[in-house]
Amino acid sequence: MTQSPEGIPPRANILVVEDDPTIADLLAYNLRRAGYLVAQERSGRAGLEAALTGNPDLVLLDLMLPGPDGLTAAREVKRRRPELPVIMLTARAQRDDMLEGFEAGADDYVTKPFDMDVLLARIQARLRDAGPRVTRGPQPRNSSFANLILDRDAHVLRSPSGAVSLKPKEHDLLELLWSAPGHLYPREEIVERVWHYRYLPGSRTLDVHVRRLREKMGFLRATAEIETVRGVGYRLASRDETP
Repeated sequence: MTQSPEGIPPRANILVVEDDPTIADLLAYNLRRAGYLVAQERSGRAGLEAALTGNPDLVLLDLMLPGPDGLTAAREVKRRRPELPVIMLTARAQRDDMLEGFEAGADDYVTKPFDMDVLLARIQARLRDAGPRVTRGPQPRNSSFANLILDRDAHVLRSPSGAVSLKPKEHDLLELLWSAPGHLYPREEIVERVWHYRYLPGSRTLDVHVRRLREKMGFLRATAEIETVRGVGYRLASRDETP
């Protein structure tokens, strides 16, 4: 595990072995956002070598990989590094497939499409079970923009006028916009990053969450706003900077 500066918990290394680049990149983005270090491989052979010669603290292993497949790789990892947690990722949700995955040595089995929050919780549980040497990366911290403070631990948005609670997806949406004020995020990117599925033009989910966030920011008399760029997406801006 990578050494961290004094006072900061060590950051767990997650090895993602997934041959679908869209899924692999989505996993890597969310894992890094959660505070983990991430390595990526796209084949069973490269993933097996990285698991055995590198220093991962947990492996996310796709079942259907170009040779060897995930089951073969999992068996070899568990034979040579039995203490290393392995979570199998697969679109195959049949009972026999799941049993075969566990028989190969997988510590957990997650079917696609998966809820990212649930997957992160399962990763944390497997790391916790692995022992005290593995801990989560830097914990979320408060940050400010305009006259607002986002408390990432409590999922609370504050201003001098008060505080409001944020629902999980409201928090994730605001946190994404908050990460780069002024940056225009296309609707497709927002949906993929926050809801973890592809954007459907007829869906109003994103618009509903933006409206709710605007209502809460209005209650707080925020000097920042979520600006709409029609036909493109949204960005977070200070009212002084918004035309």
